[in-house]
Amino acid sequence: MREYVYRIVTMIMACLAACSLPLTAGEDYQNFNLAVYCPQWDMRRMQDEAWLESTYNMLTQYIHIEKVYLETHRNLDIIEKDHVLKIKKFFEDRGVKVSGGITYVVSEQNRFQSFCYTNADDRKKIREIAEYTASLFDEVLLDDFFFTNCKCRECIKAKGDKSWTDFRCELMTDVAKNLVVGPAKRVNPHVKMVIKYPNWYDHFQYTGYNLETEPKIFDMIYTGTETRDPVYTHQHLQPYQSYGQVRYFENIAPGRNGGGWVDPGTHQFLDRYVEQIALTLFAKAKEQMLFCWGALVQSIRKSDGNDKPHSEFAPVLGYHLERIDEFLASLGSPIGIKSYKPYHSKGEDFLQNYIGMLGIPMDMTPEFPVDQKIIFLTEQAASDDHIVEKIKQQLIDGKEVMITSGLYHALQGRGIEDIVELELTGRKALVHQFYNWNEIFQSEKDILIPQLRYATNDSWELITALDSGVGYPILQQAAYGDSRLYVLTIPDNFGELYELPAEILSEIKRVLMKNFIVYIDSPADVSLFIYDNHSFILHSFKPYRLPVKVVLDHQISTVIDLETKQKIDLKEENGKWVFTTRVEPHNYEVYQAALDSARAPALDSARAPALDSARAPALDSARAPALDSARAPA
Repeated sequence: MREYVYRIVTMIMACLAACSLPLTAGEDYQNFNLAVYCPQWDMRRMQDEAWLESTYNMLTQYIHIEKVYLETHRNLDIIEKDHVLKIKKFFEDRGVKVSGGITYVVSEQNRFQSFCYTNADDRKKIREIAEYTASLFDEVLLDDFFFTNCKCRECIKAKGDKSWTDFRCELMTDVAKNLVVGPAKRVNPHVKMVIKYPNWYDHFQYTGYNLETEPKIFDMIYTGTETRDPVYTHQHLQPYQSYGQVRYFENIAPGRNGGGWVDPGTHQFLDRYVEQIALTLFAKAKEQMLFCWGALVQSIRKSDGNDKPHSEFAPVLGYHLERIDEFLASLGSPIGIKSYKPYHSKGEDFLQNYIGMLGIPMDMTPEFPVDQKIIFLTEQAASDDHIVEKIKQQLIDGKEVMITSGLYHALQGRGIEDIVELELTGRKALVHQFYNWNEIFQSEKDILIPQLRYATNDSWELITALDSGVGYPILQQAAYGDSRLYVLTIPDNFGELYELPAEILSEIKRVLMKNFIVYIDSPADVSLFIYDNHSFILHSFKPYRLPVKVVLDHQISTVIDLETKQKIDLKEENGKWVFTTRVEPHNYEVYQAALDSARAPALDSARAPALDSARAPALDSARAPALDSARAPA
């Protein structure tokens, strides 16, 4: 009950803060663009000019809408040209940029029924929709549904002996090139074609999304960062993915990842909606897309029986966008532990996002990161036929590698034993005690782990799980060449990683993050985002205020809170600088560290903007210890 009351009160305070700061007409955000997508059903409703104008006027009281995407097709409903142009003119007359949108879906209500991309009539319609939309806009974005789940007789015959994955990936590559992008550019040579990918990247290949070929066909890609509720949804996506997927797609198409896309679907609390947007922008997305116009608009029934348009989301969103925009320019480029995910790979689905929720920044890449001092590999890396040789070379070159128990299991019999002879026995252990050879720590719940067998004195347990007098490795270390391989045991239920005691998580962080200037001593559900100019963000997903110890390299001389401009008091501890902060529920804190000029190179002033007092948040009083609206969740 206390948690619920706290959320309600802080939500009201954030709304009041936003409402008390009316926007200046024509004022845009400085560090990102804000766009709103208008799907087919909104386009139909926008035929009511009074509704369109009243909702536009209401929303722009709170948020700076710089761009809209007007959809021409969804669910076999094609919006008429005169209607599209009329809405386009409405926005352009108000200084809003306008692009087009297409959703290639036959019926969303029928389990997202796709077109049949082998059927001649469907292929003709697909081409005509692309040509029609390109004739109206110089930029066209494809929404989520550019995939196929069709298994009709025509598709079965066309597939032949291929797997569905191979057949669909080849088919959709052909469709993208010859039915969508090619025809669109013949109609309008200036059109920029953008493909927006959804949030289920680990399963793309099964329905034909092809991250290897399609980004080379389209001018830009776009990222679905709508993680929604991590528990009460079908997908159970972890909040960290709103950041991690932007970084992964940026590594796939450097400089051509157009932005991140968030919707308010299945959120339990407004803070979950805002968190998706915050993490998207923490990843340095160029544009924040809000889906959709109608979802942002609610109404209040007045005593006279008329409805007044209002928004549950816009006032809170407006406050948080303004807050983020104030410090975003002070952050450098995001950095993290590189994790190799080959194209079309599978295994330990979405695991990097769980690791990110432990406070270990992940940076997925489709190419093997040979230039890194330490890398993190999951079972997905087994999709690379040469992965064992690559791991060996990394170790021979003096660089460290941490792999998961799932990857080791997948590589048994493929040469991984040349590095260290371990065995995933197939047996399980239910554990709640963990030993780092100094102290024993207990988890609140039992954790089910695979039993890893190792040879005495050939490799070493850094962390062990105790069970009835027997131990099972949680973190195993083996020497090879001039370096070390680490094997991290992953529970059968990835969510049970969050049950590991904070002290055990810190042991893992000290191994993985030894080359970074900062790590955090904290339980799970606190993420750390690090940038190459020594700035960093702590974000707590906990529903209560949480103390977090920040551990900094000894070369750090000062740390500044980028929102309050206050200097942080540092204490020396075991050769490191530390400070402890109490992060508010579902909130974040932003810091800039500086290196000691006597011990390390000075900060590049181009990468670390001066701490200009003019950039301090307008709501100084929000730093009060009570319900701090600068720290309070949405």
